[in-house]
Amino acid sequence: MPKINRTVATGASVEDAFAFLADFSNAPAWDPGTETSVPREDGGPKAGLTYDLVVTWGERKLDMEYTITEFEQDAKIVLVGDGKTTTAVDTMTFVAVPDGGSAVTYEADIKLKGVLRLAEPFLGKKFKELGDEAEAGILRELRRISTQG
Repeated sequence: MPKINRTVATGASVEDAFAFLADFSNAPAWDPGTETSVPREDGGPKAGLTYDLVVTWGERKLDMEYTITEFEQDAKIVLVGDGKTTTAVDTMTFVAVPDGGSAVTYEADIKLKGVLRLAEPFLGKKFKELGDEAEAGILRELRRISTQG
């Protein structure tokens, strides 16, 4: 059961950080494993909205769908992902910090399906790398947002 848990401090406000990350169509900008992410309907992120993703795993491209299961404006979002080989629960929480910026905690609980589950104990290094790259991507994009305003 690989888990990623990272907290990023940024100059972006809670409102700006939440607006960017809660819109999972922005995932390709910060998540190195996400190639595309397209919402199934217009109107912005909300509970029940599903995104169709293409994710990369090595040389493979895999289809996944992620559905927002919890949506607390400017505070928390939970997405549940499901694909042929993987399930995931991604949770992001947002907290204002005294300097006007925010702290964003990103957690991903990833489970492989079927016989692939046997490989989970050997993939710790790969999931650590994915966590490092996602953390760097979130920080880069939130820094970009905070310097635009």
